Amino acid sequence: MQDRASSDTGRVLGVTTRNHASLIVASAGWAMGTVLAKFALSGFGPVTTLVIELAAANVVVWAVALRRGYRRPNGFGRLALLGLLEPAVAYAARTVGLGMTSASNASLLSGTESVFGVLLAAVFLREGITRRGVAGLVVAVTGVVALGGGPSLGAFGPGDALVLLEALTAAVYSVLAARMVAAEDPDTVTAHQFGFGLAFTLPAAVVQWSTGAETLDVPAQYWVAAIVSGAVGFGASFLLYNRAIVHVSVSSAAMILNLIPIFGVAAAVAFLGESLTVPLLVGAALVLGGIALFPHHDLRDGNLACRLCNGCAARCPEGLLAATVGTHGRSHTLSHSRVPVD
Repeated sequence: MQDRASSDTGRVLGVTTRNHASLIVASAGWAMGTVLAKFALSGFGPVTTLVIELAAANVVVWAVALRRGYRRPNGFGRLALLGLLEPAVAYAARTVGLGMTSASNASLLSGTESVFGVLLAAVFLREGITRRGVAGLVVAVTGVVALGGGPSLGAFGPGDALVLLEALTAAVYSVLAARMVAAEDPDTVTAHQFGFGLAFTLPAAVVQWSTGAETLDVPAQYWVAAIVSGAVGFGASFLLYNRAIVHVSVSSAAMILNLIPIFGVAAAVAFLGESLTVPLLVGAALVLGGIALFPHHDLRDGNLACRLCNGCAARCPEGLLAATVGTHGRSHTLSHSRVPVD
């Protein structure tokens, strides 16, 4: 019995490790997308940039969803809500807000996303918060603040409110998406999410184009930056994220996404010639230390098993989850064994 439990534990932790790797790659994609979006904003207006990014993302996510075999979702209302939250509201707030606040303010406020994510997951998904988890969260957020130049939040203005709105909206999205991908194919969810996101955003772009406030007549390099930002920073990253949170808790995912500013700094140093300073190195070390300190034994939590089991409302017993998770489709064979947690 003990040998079987150990084998099941290893299988579960192996799945979790692969999905954590997917979240790390998604974080790198989001960071690269942000750098490219900032460049694209030098040529396009913010609404036009967002629409081009969403159009490119739709090509990627729908190509993947259709190639794997389209699965009609159970309802479109919740998918529309996901698309409204993120990318429509969240990325519109980010795109406009970044142009109205300082980089240090934006970095400081963006660190609240992991805080929102952990708290909302505890309330709505019953993901417990331990003292070690709180310590890891504090250390990682301190690192994010250091990467942004330190705790020097200036006067709170409209741009800061929009960046804060983006962080809160993204956290709410994560909780809703975690429930949805447990019952639906994650690629199908992602495809419809971006389809609705583009549908919500396109009318605003049409208004901007018709009034001459924004234009599509810009040099080719800005088109390339916006398209790649959408395809990689939006489409590919969200495909990886929505697949991973089937198996990884929202709080763990929120912590790993603190890597985004590290990848952003690395891209700025590599491609924009920015200097790598001691405060940046200290901030990166704090983020990595906080993520390592945070407990990531996600599939060992019985509550996550309930979320995996096609969104069942049953209360699963506490203990280790011994799971055989289907790699195709939404079938899961789940069992629970009461093996002491490390």
